[in-house]
Amino acid sequence: MIRFGMPLAWLIGFVGSPIASSVDWTTLTDEAKLTPNFPTLDEATQAPSTTSASFASSESLPFDSATLVEKYYATPATAMSTVRSTYRNWVGPWSLSSDTSCYREAHIMHTCPRNYDRNDLTHTCWTECPIEFPVKCGMECVLQNSNCRLEVASKVSAVAMAAIGTATFGAFGPLMKMGKKLTWAVQCTNQLLLVMRGIIRYVRSVKTQDPQLSHEKLLLMLYQTNNVVTDLPMVIYACMGKNIPSSLQLSQIVLATSQWMLLQALTYEDDIISSWQKFRAFIKGANFTEAAEEITEGEIESLETAMQQNSSCAGDLKSLTDRVWMTLREYREAAVGITKDELRLKISESDLVLYDVALVTNNCIQHLISESNKGTAYKTRETLRKTFGVIINDLIESGHSDNGTSLDEKAHVYKWIDTGLSTISASMTDPTDIATLLSEYIQRVCGPTQFMGEIDDGTEDATLGLNTLQRAFKGSASSWSRVGDGAVIIRFTSTDTKGVHVNIMSGSDRIARVSVAAGGTAQWKSNVATLGGKTLYLTRRRPGLLGLPGKGGGSLVLWVPRASQGGHLELDVKVNVS
Repeated sequence: MIRFGMPLAWLIGFVGSPIASSVDWTTLTDEAKLTPNFPTLDEATQAPSTTSASFASSESLPFDSATLVEKYYATPATAMSTVRSTYRNWVGPWSLSSDTSCYREAHIMHTCPRNYDRNDLTHTCWTECPIEFPVKCGMECVLQNSNCRLEVASKVSAVAMAAIGTATFGAFGPLMKMGKKLTWAVQCTNQLLLVMRGIIRYVRSVKTQDPQLSHEKLLLMLYQTNNVVTDLPMVIYACMGKNIPSSLQLSQIVLATSQWMLLQALTYEDDIISSWQKFRAFIKGANFTEAAEEITEGEIESLETAMQQNSSCAGDLKSLTDRVWMTLREYREAAVGITKDELRLKISESDLVLYDVALVTNNCIQHLISESNKGTAYKTRETLRKTFGVIINDLIESGHSDNGTSLDEKAHVYKWIDTGLSTISASMTDPTDIATLLSEYIQRVCGPTQFMGEIDDGTEDATLGLNTLQRAFKGSASSWSRVGDGAVIIRFTSTDTKGVHVNIMSGSDRIARVSVAAGGTAQWKSNVATLGGKTLYLTRRRPGLLGLPGKGGGSLVLWVPRASQGGHLELDVKVNVS
């Protein structure tokens, strides 16, 4: 028999606890006819001869719940995401927005987070303009090739603030309504399916990479993942019919149930969620018999359909929402009195914002394309990313939200949002429906550019969202590599009959002007460290009537990514007669 080590010994210690004594440890074997790979469940109930066990490293440790949590469990803020990239992350093909502008979010702060412009006179941080609206125009960002007119820039601020205000809890009303329609049994089974699928997916991935990895080491790895640190405890509370506590405390009951579930994931893997009969046995084994018995035939049919789906898009979105919520809560509890400014800065530098939101939403692309087309899929991804920006911003606000609810009540609202996302993911609802539900409320607010993530290599226009309007720069091309020397090189080649000046703007601010002689060439260099994480926007000034310079003729826009491994961007710009 394979040595199981600490988790088994620790779990056996709970035989006398209420949950351990009431669990039918043979349920899976008897009802589901599953064949275990290592210690049978009957063997797992035998009383241990000691309260501790040794790992493969021969380290002997106590296994009381406090030690387990303190020494082996990560926290929501430090937990490792188990989601891996399944689709190349490109900016996507450029498309003309149906809106003419978006409103820029603003905060009065001493230090600005990433992707914010600072106005030193007013000590205000303004959201940088996204690639869809690359031209800065006061409180707004407007479309490519647009001129910022005074009357647009001087719009009454109350209008903009009202628009931004609707992009908070109003956006999630449909999800709340969807969640409230669910019975407790459906909430439990749906969420449990999502969490176990995530855990099993991670276990399978790790075993594929290292088939000889011991179960002890694999469990230690699981304790560091978001699936076990946040998702599993939250679903256990839901299945127990209890509200998630203000601090996600891992009580003995929650820990014992978590350990039992992890044992099953290691033993049976995909078999657990291969059919309703086997999943029902698993639910009963976890001591959630009432939920397994109360679910109706129609709900079972929907759940069985969900078991067969390949896409984990909405399930990962739900998990990500949980992590955002719990991470911000952890930040508050770890630093009593932390200000909104400090909280906004801290979360802006987290892996959650810099990598995870981009990764999870981008993994939805393949499924979205299969349900619609490439252009619609990328628009839906943008809506999902905006949604997380709204969630983060609203949770950062301390005291009371715009509608006067307290933070505890706000947490209750997010419970229903989570439930709504669980419903969508477990019922095979097309993720585009999520965007449809939310787009009405968030389309007027500029999308958060910090969720672009690291962009994969490519030379197609869709790699960086390169787009030219009119003739001035038509025929231009780019080449991007994630790994490189950090250089940004722009080469200009003119076929114009007149000399021109090209304005180079990064994040809507002009940083250079390059003169290109008629029929000549020019070159301009910078680096990814300076330009990364912002739009790059080119316009042209060309002598027109009576030799006076004019700004017309066209423009070029693309996204310059951040790159942890240097990156390398080359842009070949054609300067044409127009």
